[in-house]
Amino acid sequence: MYKSYTDEELVQLLKQGRDKAFDELYFRYRDLLVRFVYARMKSIPISEEIVQEVFTTIWERRTTILIQKSFMAYIYTSVRYKTLDYIKSYSVTDQYIQEVLEKNTVIQTFSNTIEDSIYYEELQNAVDKAAALLPKKSKEVFILSRIKQYSNKEIADELNVSLETVKYHITYALKFMRTYLGEFN
Repeated sequence: MYKSYTDEELVQLLKQGRDKAFDELYFRYRDLLVRFVYARMKSIPISEEIVQEVFTTIWERRTTILIQKSFMAYIYTSVRYKTLDYIKSYSVTDQYIQEVLEKNTVIQTFSNTIEDSIYYEELQNAVDKAAALLPKKSKEVFILSRIKQYSNKEIADELNVSLETVKYHITYALKFMRTYLGEFN
């Protein structure tokens, strides 16, 4: 029904609460955006998650959405910024978790005050608890990757799975850790 409408017409209908207009915009751009994000992230699940988050935000703000130029420019810019946010968050959190897992090095780097020791002990316990809650395969991959320092290729060989599967489990585990360890940020 809405296939013949322009993006701008669909946005106006979306502002009026027409969910079918939203569906049409979603189906027009979803695959293109996933490929766009995939070029940077090299992970389909992460790319799909980022695109889904952007569309969720559009739906939540549908009555107040303000598009200066075209919908295409707006959506690509939104996805680009969301991808950059994800990379920044992933890098900071991954580095943070890695430091915790290398507890002895981290504690030596900081002054060995009782407060630091207690904080890092609590953080290590939280990481251990979070790791215990991971699904079996994600936990195995996480331990091999972040604790035993295996490369993705070594993990794939060890567990007899594809590199994409290893990347998926690492991404899943780190996302879970970020959520679980939120209080330590």
